[in-house]
Amino acid sequence: MRLFLHNSCRATLFVALLFFLFTEYVKGRDFDYKCLWVVRNTITSPDKIDKMLDFALENNFNHLIIQVRGRGDSFYNSEFVPRSSALFNDLFDPLEYVLKKAHQKNIQVHAWVNMYILWSSVEPPEAKSHLYYIHPDWIDQKGYNEEKFNQDNDNLEDSNDGEGYYLAPHHQAVAPYLLNVLREIIAKYEVDGLHLDYIRYKDYEYGGNEFALNNYRTQFGDDSQIFLSTQNTVEEKSNQYASSFLKWNNYRRNSVTGLVKSIKEMVMNIRPDCILSAAVKPNLYIARDRFLQEWDVWLASGYLDWVIPMNYTPSFRKFSANIDLIYENFPPKYRKRIIMGISTYNQSSLEAVNKINYSRLKQFPGVSIFSYNVLQENPGYCVPIKHALTK
Repeated sequence: MRLFLHNSCRATLFVALLFFLFTEYVKGRDFDYKCLWVVRNTITSPDKIDKMLDFALENNFNHLIIQVRGRGDSFYNSEFVPRSSALFNDLFDPLEYVLKKAHQKNIQVHAWVNMYILWSSVEPPEAKSHLYYIHPDWIDQKGYNEEKFNQDNDNLEDSNDGEGYYLAPHHQAVAPYLLNVLREIIAKYEVDGLHLDYIRYKDYEYGGNEFALNNYRTQFGDDSQIFLSTQNTVEEKSNQYASSFLKWNNYRRNSVTGLVKSIKEMVMNIRPDCILSAAVKPNLYIARDRFLQEWDVWLASGYLDWVIPMNYTPSFRKFSANIDLIYENFPPKYRKRIIMGISTYNQSSLEAVNKINYSRLKQFPGVSIFSYNVLQENPGYCVPIKHALTK
């Protein structure tokens, strides 16, 4: 019995020692990039911005990802993007103010732009110059083999399920428009980074925008229906079906990847020191196959400086599994450009801290916390987060 107790105590001490060494190890490594996402309702007034910047400085964040385009509108002065209805002072430029104040505190600012998502409220936009009104033909719909429809404002409710309305990435006018949106921002403002969000299809079954489909059929000669002759064998039918959808899926992926590549080229021409990043689905395979978001290609091809996987699951097992996929697919030189995204809205501070520490252990150069809006409402929640971010 004494021997059993002795061995049991030794095992307990060994586990405690391992935990201590792990804790000290992760404490001893500092992140280069401690990023904080800031949602747009925080930047509607100078007072709110000042409070947010004080919070960021006090809690050791050195990069802020500031949402300046939420739903097809602007939180900056634009010549062609409608100003957000949340801004009541027409003379106030939130992005300009954030940049001035943040740079005084040696905090870098990334302009966070929601790309394809256009509108998500039940009520339509107030600004009549919004794309919702002037280009309903750019909005995506479900279906590759759907019957033709008259795409205008009267039937847009068909697209507003789940997240809301999305622009069709494969519509030939969408990419040039979004490039102009981004070009205006980096040409007018000395942003340290440009952050792309919703740079994906709404979901796998989307892509049924009539005008984009017509262009696809013209380019590739596909009929509106996948016709499988009854005279063909089952194997031939299956091969026809698989080939058609492989081509279709690659076409959709290429439409998003082509835009990311063009954005990188534009940034290099106008502001080459600007960090180009994107928020992406954390599981590589789900991102590619369901949302047509091949961020592995973007990273490996150098189209992005940073990739920020939104690894928001409260489950540590799923969180680490997503990181395992990254390790399986990327050598260290690419992992050094991955900033791990961690949520606060759906888990305890202890769970978030464990994920911060694990990201440090896996040698990612930084983390990005979503979001300031959640943290500032729960002051007690912030204390362990601050300690976890401190070397």
